[in-house]
Amino acid sequence: MQHHVYYIVITTLHILAGIMWTGSLLFMSLLLVPALRTLENPPLMARLIQTVGRRYRVAGWISLGVLLVTGYLALNVRGISHAMLVDPAFWSSTFGQTLAWKLTLFAGVVGLSAAHDIMSGPRLRRLRETNPAAAERQRMLASWMGRVTLALSLLIVALGVMLVRGRPW
Repeated sequence: MQHHVYYIVITTLHILAGIMWTGSLLFMSLLLVPALRTLENPPLMARLIQTVGRRYRVAGWISLGVLLVTGYLALNVRGISHAMLVDPAFWSSTFGQTLAWKLTLFAGVVGLSAAHDIMSGPRLRRLRETNPAAAERQRMLASWMGRVTLALSLLIVALGVMLVRGRPW
């Protein structure tokens, strides 16, 4: 019984962190940014996006950390030990292959997010003050990074469902 409750708690935290991460990306890309573009005040739009982005950065990184920890714990509760994760035979199973894709995409999301937060975002802020043409190119790059991050995140959700329900092929 206690084992079952632990799994429910871990899974719930994992799903909530996934909702926070992916839901926020969907909100920003489908609602916030398009709504802000209707403002005919680019400096205000940029300031609002930066403000929301800074607040999201904290919640986003916490979400990614919770996803990593709870994902590992959920595997353990399901009987997948650390020893199994280093066994090449595990990765040739359907479950192992699906998990490998999920982990690879998760690493991509973490990498893109780090690149955005550490390099792209700060560079965009600097360029807005010194070189508007270069700032626009950097803004487009940051926008595409966000779109790719969202697409990878949605694929991760689908792979998570397949880990529990099975792959359709």
